[in-house]
This record gives sequence, structure tokens and C-alpha cells, in this order.
Amino acid sequence: MIGQRAGVGNYTAHLLAALLEISSDYEYFLYSNRPLGKLEPALSKATQVKGYLPFSRWLWMQLVLPRLIVESQPDLCHFTNALAPLQQPTPFALTIHDASLFLYRQYHPRSRLLAIRLLLPVLARRADAIITVSEYARHDLIQSLQLPPEKVHVVYEAPAANFKPVTDQRGLAALRRKYNLPDKYILAVGALEPRKNLTRLVRALGKLHQRGSKATLVMAGPMGWMMEGFERQIEQLGLKNYVQYLGYVPAEELPGLYTLATLFAFPSLYEGFGLPPLEAMACGTPVLTSRYTAMAEVCADAAHLVNPRDEDELADALWQLLCDGAWRQELSERGLERARQFSWQRAAEQTRAVYRGVLQH
Repeated sequence: MIGQRAGVGNYTAHLLAALLEISSDYEYFLYSNRPLGKLEPALSKATQVKGYLPFSRWLWMQLVLPRLIVESQPDLCHFTNALAPLQQPTPFALTIHDASLFLYRQYHPRSRLLAIRLLLPVLARRADAIITVSEYARHDLIQSLQLPPEKVHVVYEAPAANFKPVTDQRGLAALRRKYNLPDKYILAVGALEPRKNLTRLVRALGKLHQRGSKATLVMAGPMGWMMEGFERQIEQLGLKNYVQYLGYVPAEELPGLYTLATLFAFPSLYEGFGLPPLEAMACGTPVLTSRYTAMAEVCADAAHLVNPRDEDELADALWQLLCDGAWRQELSERGLERARQFSWQRAAEQTRAVYRGVLQH
């Protein structure tokens, strides 16, 4: 998945670009169930293999892809979204981003549960190597899928290179006009779906307004699933004029949104990695996130950590960050330093080491 990207599409694109940069001794083939169009220059060295089935990625992967792989004869395949052909003709590595399908079934649509939850244990056993994105996710996967620990490798993700503090004041002013952004706002980025915990975030915002705050929440990201009553809840709390939903925002505009934000809130209930807090840190934006799952591992002491299920604690943390400029500045500086510890070049080097291990086995 590359195209209009979020999540796994971004992971695949950034990893492939970094691999192409450091691996001139490898040739890379790119398989997709639909034409990808003109790719950015960083990906142009990869060879796109034609053989599409746009109406069904599942049928394409199981029926068309094995034939394409036999014809193009790669030494190894890397599947970046926890799915692979059941009849995979070459050695392969499988990236599984988290174990939420097994530990938090309620956060996934029924179709995803049926399709992936049944296949993933089989594919994980057949894979020559498993790549995941945090130690937390590695532990969950080993336990949930009964995998040998030596088979599961951690490769951290990283913010893209364009995530940095934006200093172009004219560009920032234009972005503020385009989205009608207030002078100060709390930013949330990610798909609107249950595990992102946005209903509690909105209720915490309501508690701030009861204390006299006029804080605005700005949400950027595609509409997910099971959020039918979300708008009604916002209206019932009297927050209709204080919650803005921007929808999908182009990747090139996100650094400006982060830079303009007073703080970034990401109280997710479960993440295998949680890239948006790291993107915010790379832009110098103070971050509030969950102290559970992978977020504490990724953010360390560079974010304000809360219990995401405790609305009072969430409201108190938002209030403190909005009122305490010195604490925001401290978190901004810690976040910039923390974000520098992650890079796609390092991720590519570690991924290539996994490839070599499979090929030498």
C-alpha cells in the first residue's frame, strides 16, 4: 500500500526509500494490487511489477501475487502489513505492527477480524522472520502467537524528514487561514476510531470548559469506524464550536499543524508504536499521551503521560499544559531531543540485517 497514505502506507514508503538509499547492492521490486502512479523520486529506483486486481486486495494477494513473485524471482519478500500469500514461493519477512487483533478485538471491524485473525497465526509460523515496531509489541506478539523469541525483531519507526519546526511565517499564516484555525488549539492526529479514545478526550475538554477554559480541539485524520454517535456527543457537551474536524490532511501540511498547535493530545488506548506523538515532538510541539502500551516506551520522559481511561486525570493534564508555559517549553525541548533518536536510515539498516539473516539461514 503506497498511494494516498496513512499508517502502513507511510511505513512502507519511508522504509523502502531508506532501503533504496543505503542498499545499492540490492534490487527492489514493488508489488501492488492497483497501479501506484508516479512515485516520488526517493522511490523511483524500485521496479513496479504489473499485475493488478484493484477490486479485491485479498484475491490479488492469494491468487495473483504468488504468480508474479515466481515470474520476477526475488530472493526474499517483505510483507509490510501482516498479510502474505498462503502459498508464498520464496523466503519472507512479515511486519506485524501490533497484537491488537488478539488482545483488543473490540477495536477492529468484524471483517478485519475474520480475514486477518484466522490467517495471521499461520503466516507468522511460516514467516522466516517477524519484524515489529516496539519491544511492547514484540512481547505481545510472542505471547499471543506463541512465537520463538529469536524470530521476532524490533525495528523502530521514525518521523519523516519533513517533520521539524516550521519557521515560514507566511506559510503558517496561510495554513491557519485555510483551516480557520484558532490562535491556540489542542491538536489530535489519526483515524477517528474507538481505540484512539477521542470520546474521552472530548469529555475531558468538556471538563476544561466547566472550569472556564475556552480551549479548542482540532482533529486531523480520516474517518474510521464505529464513531456514529461522536458528533452528537460533542453537541450534547456544548462543544460544537470548540471541536474542529479537518478530515484527511496532506502529509506536507502536518508539520505546520503541529507547529501551530499549543499542544498535541494522543490518549490512545493501544498502539504498537504510535508515530504521531513522535512527529509532534520532531516539530517541537509539547505532547500528552498514554502511559500504557508502546507510547511510554517511544516517548520516554519527553511527554506528559496519563492514564487514558481516567477522564479527570486527562482533563487535569490538559489544564496544566494549557496554563503552564514553562512546562510546555520543557516538553518541547525534551521532545526535539527524543525525536532525534529515531531515523529511517537506522530502521533500514536494521531491516536489511534481518534480510541478511533470512538469506544466510
